[in-house]
Amino acid sequence: MNGEEHEAKTTNDVEANAEQAEEEVESTVSADTKVVRLKAIGVNAVTLFCRQLSTLVDVGIPLLKCLQILYQRTSQPKLQAIIHEVSQDIEQGTSFSDALEKYPRVFSPFFVNMTKVAEKGGSLDESLRIVADVMEKEDVMKQKVKEALFYPVVTLLVGVFVVGILIAVVIPMFGNLYAQQDFDLPWPTEVLLTIGDPQMFWVWILLIGGVILFLIAYSKSHGSKAFYDRYKLKAPIFGPLFMKLYVARFARNFGTLIRGGVPLLQALDVMKETSENMVFAEAIDNAVQYVERGGRLEQPLREADVFPDVVVDMVAIGEEAGKLDLMLFKIAELYDGEVDRTVNTLASSLQPILIVILGFLTAFIAAAMFWPYFRMTDFLGTGF
Repeated sequence: MNGEEHEAKTTNDVEANAEQAEEEVESTVSADTKVVRLKAIGVNAVTLFCRQLSTLVDVGIPLLKCLQILYQRTSQPKLQAIIHEVSQDIEQGTSFSDALEKYPRVFSPFFVNMTKVAEKGGSLDESLRIVADVMEKEDVMKQKVKEALFYPVVTLLVGVFVVGILIAVVIPMFGNLYAQQDFDLPWPTEVLLTIGDPQMFWVWILLIGGVILFLIAYSKSHGSKAFYDRYKLKAPIFGPLFMKLYVARFARNFGTLIRGGVPLLQALDVMKETSENMVFAEAIDNAVQYVERGGRLEQPLREADVFPDVVVDMVAIGEEAGKLDLMLFKIAELYDGEVDRTVNTLASSLQPILIVILGFLTAFIAAAMFWPYFRMTDFLGTGF
């Protein structure tokens, strides 16, 4: 009788926890539903799915039941369809990680490998929580960069619009005025009048359109991707920022995989697959080959010339001490701070620089247009 009472109590506890977890999931969906609806299946939607699934699994609800709950609660149709397909695969005997692996554009190799670790003896709810934390951290860093560059970009667009109006509307008006006069125009004025000539409109359209089409076609080639990724790291202003972002991301995700129990070579393969930069992907691939031959991770990273010396030194210390994951998290923390400082510096310095450049350009156009006008009025004044 005591055993039956204990079993009934346990069942009631699980049901109560399930109801509480469902309420938490529902409240989370209500709070974030706008974010999910605005994006197809973006980072926010997948992160939300992770958090909700972690909450449900944590209270002891079976995985299939968790997925059924999320299927009913999810307001995003595409994600809902994927949850349904994943549930069906699990019912047919497929593992959770293999079911997720069928959707690489939604669930990254990092996500899939963390679930594989949990399936081999880890804690699924803990793995999902870690994945959600990592995804949120990366999204926060990207949002910081976007927010910092928002006002400089707006300033640039406004400046381009103003200059475009001057060239398309104001300059042709002066051109009609000067065409009636019989005197030589300064070369800056001649250049601007040629650019703003209405007869050149379609020439400029065809030229700009051709350049855009060429860039689109070229961007789809493998060579252009490699060139662009290499240039991003060497660019005068933004190069250091991209470098720090990639290093922080590599260290955080790599450290998470190592701490989660993923073997070193497998973790490196995951990092290669998830790298957004081909230069970093090639460097990691070289590291994989080197480690496969029995070498240490330090040497290929140092030879890659994309990882700063301090990063390689910290990795070497972590390898020697048997605390590679801890050292990688220290690197991620260090470079997260570097990214914050770099972003703040760019935000505070770019906008004034752009304002000065656009102001100079506008002043140059105004001077080039009014200079002949003042000469013309002086000429007419002396003529009378």
